Amino acid sequence: MDTIPVAPSRALLPSLDVPRSRARIRWNGLLAPAAAVLIAVLGYLTRWICDDALIFTRIVEQILSGNGPVYSAGERAETSTSALWQWLLALAGFVSGNTDTSAISWMLGLALTAGGFALAVAATRRLHDRPGTWLLPAGVLILLALHPVWQYATSGLETGLNTFWMAACWWLLVRVRGNTSGKAITGAALVIGLGPLVRPEQALVAAVFLVALWLLVRPGPRVTLAAAGAAAALPLGYEIFRMGYYGVLVPMPAITKNADASRWARGFTYLTDFADPYLLWIPLVPVTVVLARLLRRSRADRSGLLVTLTPVVAGLLLLGYVLKVGGDYMHARMLLPSLFLVLLPVLVLPRSRTTGVLTLVVVVWAPLCAGLARYREASAAVRSIDDERAYYQAWTGREYPTDSTDFAPRQRNLQDAVADAVNSGRRVLIYQGPHNEIITAPLRADLPGKAAVLGVYLGTVGMLAPVDVGIVDFWGLSNPIGARFAFPEGKPGHAKPLSNAWLVADYAAPEAPTSPAGNFVFRDEVTPAQVAAARHALNCGDLAEVQRSTREPLTSKRFWANLTDAWHRTQVTIPPDPFEAERKFCGRP
Repeated sequence: MDTIPVAPSRALLPSLDVPRSRARIRWNGLLAPAAAVLIAVLGYLTRWICDDALIFTRIVEQILSGNGPVYSAGERAETSTSALWQWLLALAGFVSGNTDTSAISWMLGLALTAGGFALAVAATRRLHDRPGTWLLPAGVLILLALHPVWQYATSGLETGLNTFWMAACWWLLVRVRGNTSGKAITGAALVIGLGPLVRPEQALVAAVFLVALWLLVRPGPRVTLAAAGAAAALPLGYEIFRMGYYGVLVPMPAITKNADASRWARGFTYLTDFADPYLLWIPLVPVTVVLARLLRRSRADRSGLLVTLTPVVAGLLLLGYVLKVGGDYMHARMLLPSLFLVLLPVLVLPRSRTTGVLTLVVVVWAPLCAGLARYREASAAVRSIDDERAYYQAWTGREYPTDSTDFAPRQRNLQDAVADAVNSGRRVLIYQGPHNEIITAPLRADLPGKAAVLGVYLGTVGMLAPVDVGIVDFWGLSNPIGARFAFPEGKPGHAKPLSNAWLVADYAAPEAPTSPAGNFVFRDEVTPAQVAAARHALNCGDLAEVQRSTREPLTSKRFWANLTDAWHRTQVTIPPDPFEAERKFCGRP
């Protein structure tokens, strides 16, 4: 007798799907912690800090010593670009009781990077996760395959904070979707509004997310005002402090690097310098196709379309700004936030034929990129973009330069000279000559500090000198005069060297030697006439006011003068030639 097949009872079907459902939930749930663990491991294996990270360390020392957020006591110049990272490190130093936060900086940065990856993947999972949906780790694998992402997971700079903030904005936007709670909206606006304190250019990203937040929930007037107030409170409060305390609208490095300039050609060179070594176009082409399909399918779902589009628009705007200003001298660093933002909606994707093809492309490309792709710098003679980690590995002789002590040996002669001056009570200006010899001259009597030292490696020299020794920045990142030199082209942050004429005029006593046969010959010769012209210019017009805004005692009157004239003071440019500067500010023919 034949057996007739019987279909399983409808009541039995759910039990057959239970193991598969549990496996899917477990797989999808593991994506966020797995991404965090992987970037933490990769970041740790490439851990380092750079000389620029030690700039933050020096500022934290000054804060914890009671001298305020300055690089040199008695000279109010905002040397750090990330105000929030500076104060987070100060808090970490205060809690730990350690004023040297160089080691703390890379560990905190790595923790924030890992947390940012976990938060971002969790948000994207929430956006795409539906019953029965398996998620594929497409976009997150692109990030995990790139060496610069590993390297800037540490570095001691604000990149980890930047990653965490962008991930938090994304998570809040996804979470608030459909939530009309006033507290949720105001809380999200508060976090998103921190963008300008993370980095000034993140104001663009914050603006896009804030507009998207409002369009997503359409709150009433009272909640809108509360959210706007929450978003603006800290950035606006800090901007008022910046204007009154430092006398300018932006951090000093933004003035130094001419952050309002347009250098599109150099910007596109910076882009290809990042994309070409890693064949980044291979995964980005199919990612673009998938993003377009996601946006097209989301047209019927207004909120889904808005959420998906927000980080893409923010990332493209940020990319446009980076290209406009000419990128940076650190390989890939300034492009990583744009890439992170654009990939946020596709970090993980629902399984389909299209997303399966994308994931396959990424799975093939990622190990090849991670294992074989290496950045090769141009020759030293023409290089304007550096692999900073490789540079400081070679400079310090350490595979993992992660502490200020790793940087000390190369500047030991300066450290010894500073210690000798402090111990002997001699108030001198100190720097290295062209053959690494130590050069000194009497320090101006009206300048604070036991001594002053010229810093070519600004962060390293700052860590070798006590907080009561002034640091003269050779490149202008913390020097109110050098930062304003009118050099529109050159390597960002390294295009405005402080010439000997200005160095002697601003810091040396009148009896300091100034002839070509004298001791002050570093990279240029200086004549008494040049020094006299520079000294005269420093006491005239806008240039004299720049000096007063940073060096006069911070009374309420000075704070108000700094605040009300900050816009004009930010626009002041100084001709590098002392004679031209004298003509400009003193009206001398």
